[in-house]
Formats: sequence, C-alpha cells, structure tokens
Amino acid sequence: MTEELIKQDLQKPVGDFQLIRAKSGVHVYRCIFGDVPAVVKYFENESDRREILNYRILAQQGVPTIKTLAFGDATLVLEDISASENWRLGVAEDFADADVAKSLAEWYFTFHESGAAVSELGTLYFEYDSITEKNLKLLLQKFPEAKELFQFVLHHYGELKELIYAPSFTLTYNDFYWTNFVVQKDKTAAMMFDYNLMGRGYRFSDLRNVYSSLSDKTRAVFTGEYNRLYLEKHGHVYESDKIEESIDDLAGPIFALFVAFTERETFPHWAEEYKNEATNGYLLSKAKRLLL
Repeated sequence: MTEELIKQDLQKPVGDFQLIRAKSGVHVYRCIFGDVPAVVKYFENESDRREILNYRILAQQGVPTIKTLAFGDATLVLEDISASENWRLGVAEDFADADVAKSLAEWYFTFHESGAAVSELGTLYFEYDSITEKNLKLLLQKFPEAKELFQFVLHHYGELKELIYAPSFTLTYNDFYWTNFVVQKDKTAAMMFDYNLMGRGYRFSDLRNVYSSLSDKTRAVFTGEYNRLYLEKHGHVYESDKIEESIDDLAGPIFALFVAFTERETFPHWAEEYKNEATNGYLLSKAKRLLL
C-alpha cells in the first residue's frame, strides 16, 4: 500500500492521507505531517524521483519554491498551499493579471540566473536529448506524411546534434501553465512548482514557453520586468540568442512531435500546429536554413 511505503521512506509521523491523484506511478496526497497540513508526493519510478533532486538543487541555489518539509528516497513532503495564509494556487485568470506576470518574471529571472551555476547541470534532463537518430526514424515510421522533413534531418543529423549542444545552458522549467504556479495573496510574489520536467536548456526556449500562454498585455509586462532585472545586473537588456532561437525553431517542434506520437495514447491538440508545419514544408524550410 502506497501510504505504508511513504511512512517507511520518511520515518517521520505522517497520516490522515487523502488521495489527490495517482497517475503514471506518481501518487499525490494531502496529509498531516507532524501536526501541520501538507502535500506528499510518492514516486514509484526511479526516473520521476528526479523531482526530489530538483527541489534540493533549487534550495541550494536560493530559488524560491513551495516550502519543503521533508525528503525521502522516493517521497517529497511540501507545504499545503490550500491551507496557507499567504499563498494561493494559480488560476486561469492570472494569465491576464499584470501583477502576477511581473512576479512570475522575477521568479524566472532568479531561476535562470542561478541555473547557469548549478554543478549538476550537465546531468539534468534536456528535452532535446530525445532527438536521436533512432527516435527520428521512429517518427518517420509513425508520421510518414512528413517523410521529406525527417529524411532531410536524418541526412544532416550530425550537424543538428552539434548545433543543439553548442549554446550555453541554464536551468529550464519546461512546463509553464497556470496549474503549476502559486501566487502570494497580495500578488507581490509568485513561483512555479512541480519540477518533474525541470532540467537544462536554453533561456530562450523557457521564455518562449511562458510567452505562448500570456496575453499581449501580460507578455509585455513580463518581458519589461525580466529586462529591467537583466539590465540592472548585466548592463543591457536580455536579447534572445539568434542561434538558440534558430535551433529551437526546429528542435522544439520535432521534440513536440516526438512526445505527441510516442508518449500520448491519442494525438494531443497542442501538437496539431506542428503536425501541419511538418507536412506543409514550413519545418523543412527551417531545417534547410539551419543545416545547409
């Protein structure tokens, strides 16, 4: 029973379990830890336990996170935000809130600036590690309509791989959405949580993930605050690295297609745009500009 495994792993008083969700080997409960309300996550699979390491890394780097109450080998105990006096869970309306956008920009700036100095960075999850010759051939089998694209990329795979690993890396969150952040009730701070997909990558890619969800107004606020902080520290505003951008413009859609075709039971709606770009020649033209 999962609750007993949690108790054995923590060796600390924990009880009153209320299951929130259990999916793909990750079990999430509300509970009482000691005498305080908490949320406990138990990871059956070794690969998912990287989230425990990720919380440790962020704590070492001074990046704000939900308060961590305990670590086990397969278990993570966190403050229960639903019982917090100061914090609340994000809501969809936050995407249109300028104050929340500003606070999220502050968190992302701290996250990215601290991320470049992480000693474990080279060992962390990188989305584009999955763009291998084997996986490109698998995509070709599952998505033959994009044959010309995948054959071209396979022919130039050596050049693509070299480009993918050439830029400098920092921590990347990779999973921006309103269900994955918390906001201080006065909106003066916000921070992401659920770090299972956190890893290393390009700053540009991480910001692109954020921008895709924000309105024009809140994107402008987010960018303005991020640039203000960047200017204050570096003496100039952040400008996306054009090499990173050109790599990401090709590698991002290919990665999305790999996830859509190989890791989802049904094809997700969010990947339809990339599917169309792969068949109408748009991605092929990007590949030729990058690799020829």
